[in-house]
Amino acid sequence: MRRSVVILIAWAMGWLVYMIAMVMTVYDGVLSLLFQPIMAAFFSAAFVGIALLIGLILRIPAISRAWRSSRLIAVGLAALSVFLMLFGSSMGLTQTLTDYRTGSHFVSLHWAVAFGSYFVLLFAIANFPLRKAGAP
Repeated sequence: MRRSVVILIAWAMGWLVYMIAMVMTVYDGVLSLLFQPIMAAFFSAAFVGIALLIGLILRIPAISRAWRSSRLIAVGLAALSVFLMLFGSSMGLTQTLTDYRTGSHFVSLHWAVAFGSYFVLLFAIANFPLRKAGAP
């Protein structure tokens, strides 16, 4: 598999996660269906770009050997991220927010957990350790 395909998969996963989160939180009709896919594409591209920049650290030989030693590290990070996105609220990783229009309060996944798990998921996918060409 080529690096460009992995980056495209990371972007698509970021877009999908953003859209699911949007439907679960801020969906308010047809305008959301028009505007939010564009925002999902933008934020997914930005997060994948940042993940690739931070992933340059993986080019340091000692870190690279550890990262490439097993794909289990990347798979584990991705799985942990998805787990936190799905069950973080149940585990109490929440914050209370207020709707400024109505004044009503609601509980949401803590922003640091939401953004952190989203980023780690995209980092693990975008920097997934691929086999070198010709390697067994």
